[in-house]
Amino acid sequence: MKEIIIEAQKREVNEKPSAIRRQGMIPAVIYNHGNTQLLKVNEKNIQKIFSSGVSESTLLDIEVGGKKEKSFIKDYQVDPVSNRILHMDFFRITAGEKIKTHIPIHLEGKSIGEKEGGILEVFLHDVEVEILPKDLVAAINVDISEIKIGGGIHVNDLVLPPSGRVLVEGNPIVFHIALPAKVKSEDETSTDTKEAAATT
Repeated sequence: MKEIIIEAQKREVNEKPSAIRRQGMIPAVIYNHGNTQLLKVNEKNIQKIFSSGVSESTLLDIEVGGKKEKSFIKDYQVDPVSNRILHMDFFRITAGEKIKTHIPIHLEGKSIGEKEGGILEVFLHDVEVEILPKDLVAAINVDISEIKIGGGIHVNDLVLPPSGRVLVEGNPIVFHIALPAKVKSEDETSTDTKEAAATT
């Protein structure tokens, strides 16, 4: 992905968020190690950036008054009715220091299990990691083409860049290929029949 630059303006403490939004801007902050700066960014530019596939795992430059700072989107708030972004948090990157962020999980290919009628059930769409900025990737790609019915992978099976470490507790399942609903129903009926026969 090409270099992403977000032009921002300094924001005064007494500026009301509602007034900023009426100007077509979004209230924002950029912070790191307790150092926080108030900003505002252009709403149309942010919408354009999001439509290009930007996520928490995307490095970008915040430019204020001609000075650029490497950062990434730490959080943002969305209005549930209008779907407009109400506020954004950017995290300032320090060279050589690991960051905590979420990386999307992309499943590639069609599994053997699906081709045989199985159902792909996905439980995790992203994973929180601690990683050096230089190793940050847009997504963790997982080839599922060889997975059969009943198979799947857990978080510990994910292949991360060298400095990456998963922060999820335990070893939750990412996805698995389930039996078709019809087969499940037949198996359950068969089990119920056997149990009924055993009690008579």
